[in-house]
Amino acid sequence: MWCSFKPWLPGFPDVKLFLLFGCFFSGCIVTAIHPLYAQTPAMTKPTDNNSLRHALMNGKIKALLRYSGQYRDTNLHLLQDSGSNTATSQKVQQYSALGGYLGYQTRPWHHFSTGATLYTSQPFGHNPPERKGLGGLYEADGGQDAYTVLGEAFIQFQNSHNLLRLGRQEMPDYRFVSLSDVRMSPITHQGLIYENTVFTHLQLNLAYIAKMKDRNAKTFIDMASGAKIRESAYGKPLIRGAYNPADYDDNGHYIGAGKPMFMGALVYRLQQNTLELWNYYLPDFVNTTYLYGSYQTNWYNNKLKIQAQYARQLDVGKHIAGSINTWFYGLKLQAERGSNQFFLSCNQVRYNEASYDGGTLFVRWGTPQMFNSFQVQDSELGGTRSCGFGWQYDLGKAKLLPGMSIRLRYGDYRMPDDFSQTDARQNRTETTLDINYSLSNYSLALKPLRIQFRLAWNNYQTDYDFDAYKALHGYNFTEVTQDFFDARLYFNYLF
Repeated sequence: MWCSFKPWLPGFPDVKLFLLFGCFFSGCIVTAIHPLYAQTPAMTKPTDNNSLRHALMNGKIKALLRYSGQYRDTNLHLLQDSGSNTATSQKVQQYSALGGYLGYQTRPWHHFSTGATLYTSQPFGHNPPERKGLGGLYEADGGQDAYTVLGEAFIQFQNSHNLLRLGRQEMPDYRFVSLSDVRMSPITHQGLIYENTVFTHLQLNLAYIAKMKDRNAKTFIDMASGAKIRESAYGKPLIRGAYNPADYDDNGHYIGAGKPMFMGALVYRLQQNTLELWNYYLPDFVNTTYLYGSYQTNWYNNKLKIQAQYARQLDVGKHIAGSINTWFYGLKLQAERGSNQFFLSCNQVRYNEASYDGGTLFVRWGTPQMFNSFQVQDSELGGTRSCGFGWQYDLGKAKLLPGMSIRLRYGDYRMPDDFSQTDARQNRTETTLDINYSLSNYSLALKPLRIQFRLAWNNYQTDYDFDAYKALHGYNFTEVTQDFFDARLYFNYLF
């Protein structure tokens, strides 16, 4: 057992503990199998629904066929990330791909099951070689190639109040650790998770997460590398405070010792109200504490929901990313009446020039949690103050077109934009239109089909005093981000 799982969790913090888990699983399996095969010959090939054979042959298949095409008429270089002659904001990014996943999980047998999932993305349609980018296909070699990867391979124990899962797996709802499934395949992680629901309304989550696979990657990397630490960007230092430069290569990417993540959480749910406390600890790197709460009520036939969030990040241990001292908070108000839904939200990230990248948060282990993380997910940048509002109309509830909804969102992102500020950036606004269509009300063959179209317009402030910034900071960038459109089309057929 230990040998078969060793490639999935290299660097487990305590080999004895790992062996203990292996012995535990092996002992449970042997104990369960022995009575079945120690009986009469007639019992050697059990045919009842509790048999191992039945569990293996009657599991659950999950499959998704996905088409995704994305087009963006810029390569989106921010002010401080634009320091080479090739960094032109006029370069188009584009991909068109067909793929998805195919997975299988056995039925529980004495509370044990196993599962595995393959993910793939294949170029399909128009993929011009000069328009590489956006992360829908494998890009690590500078190309835009197909990939196929074993993203899940796990063993699981589950009873009425406990869940224990070991191996590669999707972790969809651990806040900062999540799927971020907005390209062709999601982020998956490998490690050991434990969930306990023995107390009414309260869930305990614990996890040791050794590695992660990015959305368009073939391999798993440690959690520090997955955070996308950079020593500098185009000559501009991002790390502040003491650190070891030997942990970074000539291009400023982290190459130091792999770091796992230890996660713990308490989630309290009462009817439609929630209180959550999360903590994520990466040795010698960073500790993140995240608080979230939501309250829902009815008021004159309106459904009202209030959500609040707060996170704090601090460096720990040997400070492999230098000094980290930042936070963010957010508030969101949502109202729903009939076919209409409205929301208003705000977020603010601390600006701190003594912290990594001016107070920028590390969020790249999953979906950024900011309420105003819309299409361009950069609301975690140091000093960002954002306000967003939106409207959604459900044509199905209005009995106009079953399964269709339209959503409009607008976000205003105020960056630290005084040229005297080291981590100044361009302010921007973003307007997005989403059209979602589910064919669940149609024929059996079309029920699993979901279609999504998104068009986003990002408008960047261009009256910034770039010459004054360059003269003060000695940073010779050549291009800045200009306004751009982003168009996305998804066809998801879930089996």
